[in-house]
Amino acid sequence: SAFMICVNELTSLKCNKRSILTDLTICLSPFAPHISEELWNKLGNETTIFDAQWPTYNEEYLKEDVLSYAISFNGKTRFTLDFRADAPREEIEKSVLGHPNSQKWLNGKAPRKIIIVPGKIVNVVI
Repeated sequence: SAFMICVNELTSLKCNKRSILTDLTICLSPFAPHISEELWNKLGNETTIFDAQWPTYNEEYLKEDVLSYAISFNGKTRFTLDFRADAPREEIEKSVLGHPNSQKWLNGKAPRKIIIVPGKIVNVVI
């Protein structure tokens, strides 16, 4: 499924870079060996795909700049907000409490406690 998502994304971008297609084909080979071998030959390679070196990754590409937090009130998720990955706790609290959707769920009451699980969820206990 993840490979199909990747292929659809590359198709929409009209990607035809040989380096990207080669790496994708190598990654696909353990899951679909026969079609991968055919694609490997179509890319102009003479040897078998199973002799190819596994692609390396760049850790910089894996870092997320923005994280999506689920905002919940008394344990029930109500909406989501995006914050910078390095956003301080105070900024997250201030943004959540100042958001118009939060005012609807607070009904003028002051929160008793705000629980923040970094990168995942903010739970406001009323």
